Amino acid sequence: MSDVITQIQNAEAAKLKALSKLHAELGYPSAQALAEAILGAAGSTKTVASRVAAQPAASKPAVSAKATKVAVALGKGRRVPDSVRAEIAAALKAGETASKLPKKFGVSYNIIHEVKKKIGMVSARS
Repeated sequence: MSDVITQIQNAEAAKLKALSKLHAELGYPSAQALAEAILGAAGSTKTVASRVAAQPAASKPAVSAKATKVAVALGKGRRVPDSVRAEIAAALKAGETASKLPKKFGVSYNIIHEVKKKIGMVSARS
């Protein structure tokens, strides 16, 4: 039994050593500093949005600030909030073309099409 405990302790020590080496390679003095950097970037869209706003004007995408914040907050594969879907529906009802809305709201065309189906602008296949 003590042999198993020794193996577990050795594995834990090796894991901690590897993590410490990884932190150093990434440029962080400790696991705490890395965790704070990750949580600070992921938990605050202001941090990411400020980096986007700080880009030179030539490299900025031609989308609204709101669309940028939504895209940054959502990330790839995340659920689009109902409030954004409602804004998309309102824009569609106001006569805006569906091809321009993905860039305006920072979502894919598939989301626009889903909203169109939901509000009855597209009929289901028969």
